[in-house]
Amino acid sequence: MGFFDWFKPRPTIDAALRAKIDQAAQAIDPLIRQIAGYERRLAPAVEHALAHCSDIARDIPGPYEISRAAFATDPLVHALFGSADAIDQMFATSQCVREHFAQMTLESDQCCALLGMRLHEKPGFGAQLEGEIVHADVPQRALYFTDHTLAEPAPDEAAARQRLSDALFDGLIKAIVEHVADVRAERADLDQAKAIAEARLRAGQATAVHTRRLASLQERLAATRDALQPQRLLETLTASLNAPDTLLHLEPIELCVDRTGIIRGGEAAGDVLRFARLTTRDPRHWIVLLARLDHADVRCALERFETARHFIVI
Repeated sequence: MGFFDWFKPRPTIDAALRAKIDQAAQAIDPLIRQIAGYERRLAPAVEHALAHCSDIARDIPGPYEISRAAFATDPLVHALFGSADAIDQMFATSQCVREHFAQMTLESDQCCALLGMRLHEKPGFGAQLEGEIVHADVPQRALYFTDHTLAEPAPDEAAARQRLSDALFDGLIKAIVEHVADVRAERADLDQAKAIAEARLRAGQATAVHTRRLASLQERLAATRDALQPQRLLETLTASLNAPDTLLHLEPIELCVDRTGIIRGGEAAGDVLRFARLTTRDPRHWIVLLARLDHADVRCALERFETARHFIVI
């Protein structure tokens, strides 16, 4: 920075960015907001994290139509669900649908939502055709998905991606909060261990081992207490927001799969499916895409499921 740069006006922080800064500071420790200049120190990091979340929301594949009709015509939808009935079951049992469907139907005939699921590969053996020769007992991997979950619905794609970006930033802040909570829990454990060690020394168990343990506990306790000071927490928050990819990232996945769900090695043997794996604070990774839902399809699924509940098959 040159001498005359000091006389230039500082860039202003708009209301939207200030709200995100305050959200992050309040979540980690409200005392951060008492540090002079905390907003300007956090602003670049928060902007970087917001851009990262926006990029991930933009890069999530889709939107793809998810319906019984798409199950018959779209290789991706056919691979994601075991049957067309499984799509109806997802609609009928979805908490997202129960909470938001009534409101969404008032806005348009369709909506977009995040569809997440777990990817599984099951090894086995099967027949494989090469030219005119059928080979038996060929090692194969079958692809299937479970735990289909809808989330973050919105009237259209643009609104859905913006909502996802906001949700990803919220999740990023929660991941940092969990890290700080772990440090606080460690401090509580160290306080308890230190109290026990001091009690043993007072009881006359002043062995070299106990003395060294107490010294080690005091050193670790001092480090954790220092890490939980507002100034240190501000540094931790800034560093974490400047490196959001360590807590939140999207990995593109491309697989060639035939209509029976077997993973193949070449495009000629099957359809190339493209989706993405989202890594968040959830230790279970999600396969994600943006789904387009027709309200008429969802309504039919709900009615079909409700009707089925009132029949007893004897």
